[in-house]
Amino acid sequence: SLGSPVSMNMCGLPAGFLDVLEDGFVQFLKNLGEDDVKKEYLLPKIIGNMLKEKKADVHVLSSKDKWFGVTYKEDKKAVVQAIRELIEKKVYPEKLF
Repeated sequence: SLGSPVSMNMCGLPAGFLDVLEDGFVQFLKNLGEDDVKKEYLLPKIIGNMLKEKKADVHVLSSKDKWFGVTYKEDKKAVVQAIRELIEKKVYPEKLF
């Protein structure tokens, strides 16, 4: 419903997490079968497993900013316009990089 928190899977992780990812990825590759060409090594699943094993803490941060999703090519026009409006309001600079 409107106003309910949602997960954007935006994570800030410590540098040591890369070792966890690498070790897990080696195991992930070892366990792939010939028919697993579409299998994915998913960050949310990795973090979820670490939470279950009490090997990680997660802190949820909230924002009052609006999220703009681009799932389909038809979404692009509305998102470009919304970002343009934020630039005009000086929320974002014209040249971010």
